[in-house]
Amino acid sequence: MSFEIIDHVPGVTDERVAELVAEAEAGYELGELSTTTNPHSQRRALVPADLLEAIDERARRDGQSPADIVREALTAYLHSA
Repeated sequence: MSFEIIDHVPGVTDERVAELVAEAEAGYELGELSTTTNPHSQRRALVPADLLEAIDERARRDGQSPADIVREALTAYLHSA
């Protein structure tokens, strides 16, 4: 794989770059920004704390992510029905 270093972005003029730089250097009012919830944080709301702890412990023990543990458990459950 090879890379080419360029000093411009096609379609973005030097004037537009200067505008963006000036805007960034002036700073942003972060209080006006809306926040978005991390979709992964929802798992804590859906899974009781004791089960979540068991998932995390199993993931540590097996060297997997908690998501992998949940996926495997759901797959096994759905295939057993």
